[in-house]
Amino acid sequence: MDLFPTINDWTLFGFIFLGIFIVLGMAESIRTKLNKPPESTRKFVHILVGLVVCVCPLLFKDNTQLIALSCIFIVINWLLLKSNKMASMHATERQSYGTVYFPFAVLILSSLWWDKPITFILAIMVLTLADPIAATVGAKGRITFIPWRDLKSRRGSLAMFGTTFLIIMIGTDMLARLYGATFFMPFPILIAVSLFTAFSAVLAESVSFRGSDNLSTPLITFISYEMFLINYTHGNLPGLMVWMVLSLAVFGLSWHRKAVSSSGAISGYLIGIIVFGTGGWPWITPLVFFFVSSSILSHLHHKDYAERNMLQILANGGVGALAAIIYFFWGFPPAIVMYLGAIGATTADTWATEIGFYSKSSPRLVLSKIVVDRGTSGGITILGLIGSVLGALTIGFMGEVILGLNDLLIPLAAAGLIGSLTDSILGRFIQAQFKCNQCGVQTEDRYHCGEKTKLIFGSRWVGNDMVNFINTTVGAAVAYFFWMNYG
Repeated sequence: MDLFPTINDWTLFGFIFLGIFIVLGMAESIRTKLNKPPESTRKFVHILVGLVVCVCPLLFKDNTQLIALSCIFIVINWLLLKSNKMASMHATERQSYGTVYFPFAVLILSSLWWDKPITFILAIMVLTLADPIAATVGAKGRITFIPWRDLKSRRGSLAMFGTTFLIIMIGTDMLARLYGATFFMPFPILIAVSLFTAFSAVLAESVSFRGSDNLSTPLITFISYEMFLINYTHGNLPGLMVWMVLSLAVFGLSWHRKAVSSSGAISGYLIGIIVFGTGGWPWITPLVFFFVSSSILSHLHHKDYAERNMLQILANGGVGALAAIIYFFWGFPPAIVMYLGAIGATTADTWATEIGFYSKSSPRLVLSKIVVDRGTSGGITILGLIGSVLGALTIGFMGEVILGLNDLLIPLAAAGLIGSLTDSILGRFIQAQFKCNQCGVQTEDRYHCGEKTKLIFGSRWVGNDMVNFINTTVGAAVAYFFWMNYG
């Protein structure tokens, strides 16, 4: 749809580009002359720019201009943020990169899903209106909680939920009429998709950190909305609802027993609902097997079970969820193998650690003969390597039986073994090691005994979660390579 067919798209691009700068200048001028708090003008800029982005599918014939705008403002906003200029854009009570995440989210949505304008507009509208309303209402709330690292309030979360629900329900009907959709969903389904999407959006916003909700909220809103409707049109909605209830119960119980933190429970639910929503029971089964088998193996030798937080959940399941999204939206068949490779690699790494615990010989540092204590990063045992192959082979076997794929065992075995060795190599040479200033213990954690630890080795930015993420990425790539060439 093109509202201005006689105006060149690049001319419109120029008007929008200049208009945004005029708005920024006006906001900064109002802030300084009227002595307004930076937070109020920042929200004004956020809403106005968001509304402009929302109408871009109605203005431009393709996504070229919006992609260009997004790239330009990612750079501009980053430079302004680092220079501490334009308080009307960036000033908040805490350090935030929200103004950079916003155009980055627009870049992803416009690059990948320009052909879905209704969902695009709804996702950006939720970020544009629901997020600042939640922040405004939440600032007056008394009951607060910290699901991840930012302080949230129940009042703000309820405002976010209610606003998102209304945006999805009213916006779906209005945009369907605007675009002349031939199909109008029944009212109960409209209510259901609005509730489902609003719930997902609230969860994504709740585990934000330093403005990351400007990225996570529109992406999760978009995926949840599309996933629900596609499952509905394919007759798979009952299964999705059953999994949603089961998932909420399982993660609620896990949180209650302190197997996962609040952020771990929320991110685990979101990853699970994405994987199930994109592939149903066949896809979710290997992921469930990984978490169940890991827990059982950990408890067999009475290992202290630390709460899994969001970063740990994303490190182990994020690549698999991404592969599921790729398959769901673009029908790329090898994405199934990449998904199994990622899950196989993380299963292999976990089994290597847990089964290697029973090795009678002490572990040695990878690529050396140096004997180290159990649990040392980079340490391996023969029994642990056997365990890694068995873990990956189990995932490969499940893929062949449940998903009906052939020739998966060798690719998955290679993915598990290479991924596990990659994990050990990174653990030995690159992964950060810290020392506690209080008790003197060497640890992988940045905080110990309630205080920040001192870096003594490796890269500060490559912690255990980053190593696990790289492990699953390598596993997905290796499985794909061997399946394409030797499967």
